[in-house]
Amino acid sequence: MARAKHCVKFRSGRPMIPSLYQPVADPMETVRTIKEIGPERCIIGSDFGQVLHMDSIDGMRVFIRALLAFGIKPDEVRVMLKENPAKLMWLD
Repeated sequence: MARAKHCVKFRSGRPMIPSLYQPVADPMETVRTIKEIGPERCIIGSDFGQVLHMDSIDGMRVFIRALLAFGIKPDEVRVMLKENPAKLMWLD
């Protein structure tokens, strides 16, 4: 099973400049990857909620809004955020 991880960093709702310390992906690269391999093979996750960052709920809202703004459909977000993680944990 192949695995790809894309990290898109947001602070105050804006993408951050990529760094060598913690490489990040262009949000459009993440969208292209989702569209290329299909949302049924992707899971959305977050580590928001760290000190000095957005709390986990607001951070996920910002990320989902960004995905929607970049052309990911609401039903595709639901699949990646709810259905695929449930399948991974055998809860479906």
